[in-house]
Amino acid sequence: MAYQYMASTGTAANDDAENYPMSNVVYPGHNDVMCGRGGGTNNHIGNVRFRQLVQGHKLRYLAAPKIDKPRVAREVVQIWRSLDPPGRF
Repeated sequence: MAYQYMASTGTAANDDAENYPMSNVVYPGHNDVMCGRGGGTNNHIGNVRFRQLVQGHKLRYLAAPKIDKPRVAREVVQIWRSLDPPGRF
């Protein structure tokens, strides 16, 4: 089952998250990030791919001032959700 994590930021991004599909997921796909501990979730292809995406934005996040860090994180989530099929959490 895929899970969705929504941070409460009070932005328009949350409005989009309310319409995000997260029910009736029987088999997690290659763009689904699974929550949990251990090898099952760590080795799931969606988790591996998401970590690679995060790694690609890590230096920009670390170099950003504190006020811009949430924007960088939101951009990573937006990229993930814009995949085909959409990335889910």
